[in-house]
Amino acid sequence: MTAEACTLRGAHDIASLGLRSAVAMDADVGELLRRRYLEPLTAGGSADDLIATLRAYLACGMRVESTATRIFVHQNTVRYRLARFEELTGASLRETEVLIELWWALELSAMRM
Repeated sequence: MTAEACTLRGAHDIASLGLRSAVAMDADVGELLRRRYLEPLTAGGSADDLIATLRAYLACGMRVESTATRIFVHQNTVRYRLARFEELTGASLRETEVLIELWWALELSAMRM
């Protein structure tokens, strides 16, 4: 059941799911984090671009150059979007706790798609 909730197919053990199992099983925490980090992005009018950039940024180890390459935009566009996230949420992407909570919110959002 947990693997399905994590949108994975086939047999998986709990170790292979990592934190995704916690995201899937604790929707209340995920919902709070989604409201904290993702809802404010709609105020900027380009939530989809910001979310795609944030997903890529985390997947690329928080490297701007790699993120830009992955999503086919200029590095300055990535920097602008990251700054826009910080402006809209009041959160700093330099803080480990924010990065973890943002990842959690993005994972929950992806599971619900």
